[in-house]
Amino acid sequence: MRRLLITLSFAIYLSLGFAQRSANIVFIGNSITYGALHEQREQTAPPTQCARWLCQQEEIDTVYYRNCGRSGRTTYHFLPNANDVVPAGEKTYFGDVVSKTRELVKAHPTLPLLFSFMLGTNDAVERKHNAHTEPDAYVRNLTVVIDSLLRLWPDAHVVLNRPIYNTSDYVTKNGSVASKKSLKLMNTYYELLPKVAEQCKPGHVHVGDADAYAYFEQHYRADAFEEKDARGRSYWLHPNEKGAEALAAFWGKALLPVLRSMPAIDPLKGRKIGFIGDSYVRNHREPIENTWHYKFARKHQMEYFNYGRNGNCIALDLKQWGTGMYKRYKDMRDDLDMVVVIAGHNDASNDRLDSIGMDTFKERLGILCQGLIEKYPKAQLFFFTPWCCEGFVGSPRQQVVDAMIEVCGSYGIPVFDAARRSNIFATSQQFRKIYFQGGKGTDTAHLNSLGHDRFLPVAENFILQYVE
Repeated sequence: MRRLLITLSFAIYLSLGFAQRSANIVFIGNSITYGALHEQREQTAPPTQCARWLCQQEEIDTVYYRNCGRSGRTTYHFLPNANDVVPAGEKTYFGDVVSKTRELVKAHPTLPLLFSFMLGTNDAVERKHNAHTEPDAYVRNLTVVIDSLLRLWPDAHVVLNRPIYNTSDYVTKNGSVASKKSLKLMNTYYELLPKVAEQCKPGHVHVGDADAYAYFEQHYRADAFEEKDARGRSYWLHPNEKGAEALAAFWGKALLPVLRSMPAIDPLKGRKIGFIGDSYVRNHREPIENTWHYKFARKHQMEYFNYGRNGNCIALDLKQWGTGMYKRYKDMRDDLDMVVVIAGHNDASNDRLDSIGMDTFKERLGILCQGLIEKYPKAQLFFFTPWCCEGFVGSPRQQVVDAMIEVCGSYGIPVFDAARRSNIFATSQQFRKIYFQGGKGTDTAHLNSLGHDRFLPVAENFILQYVE
């Protein structure tokens, strides 16, 4: 199901089949972007209809957006420094853009971010308190705004759309005068958009739509509101609902190739992941950096925390090997986003399962599961069983593996059955000589770096299927 989430607190859901990409988009502009004169602006303004158009494209799933259009505003009004706004004393709306963008990114941090601009109509008119914006100032203003936004969101992209055609020779009720000179100046602004793109962060600023101008030059009577100026004369400036739909499609066609080119943001980037377990986690006698889980965290740019302890058990406290994980989990940091337990090997060895009993093992495993859920109610939890072993069927190892699947499953925690599904052939001496530590085939538990590389895609695919 594709979804279009709009700027207010409700959503429109569009069932349009399978799609692959989603995005955050912030629209910056004047009254045209705002949706001036629309009776139901939240539903029919160009940004809303552009998001809807994008959702109708096969490869787009969900579009989250904010409409930062402000009526009567120029490029000056979006400068980050209020002292630079012309006329002096008027408000800058840069802070409003930043606030709405932060809100959007916080809600959907894994999605690519685009800024869509269409400014210039008000810059081109002769305004009551100051003259029109000179072309050099137009370039400077846009460059400052874009650079300021990209410093805050360096992975974002910007699309600069040409201001659309409007009829000239009108005087607004606030005294702004639009003339043929204004229309010519607005076209000059468009010719300067490549210069703006060149002066900003390379590869992140794109000249977008240029075709809507000609469309409205031909269709303004049908696709724009007829308005009366201060002298009672008719003029056409603001797209009506039909015109907004047409403009939205032009914007969408400009945004779509940029969105296609943007790499998806890794949903795991920046998250904290902790691994607790035995020597499978501590990596026995080799560096932790050789492990699949360390490599997994590095690949996805996560913060990695290793709580492995050689010889450690889930359900047994051992003088030499320390407190069992059913208690020791409490020592892990409290702010982990993901917790992975890799254990069970030592509970099944040296007659320990007989000494503790399966009922007690399950009970303490349940304590660990419940404790992790209570400690990390928002985190994603995973368990990995030990490898297969000689005489696996009916062995203590099988009993431990099956108990982990049963008990963890009863709490809704995903368990990877590494004994049966790992593609690690721990019962083969020839395999162990290549992929296990020592190179002699005698180690039956600990992967070397090559073995961890072999298991990494298996473990990664298991984890990623649960990633939001």
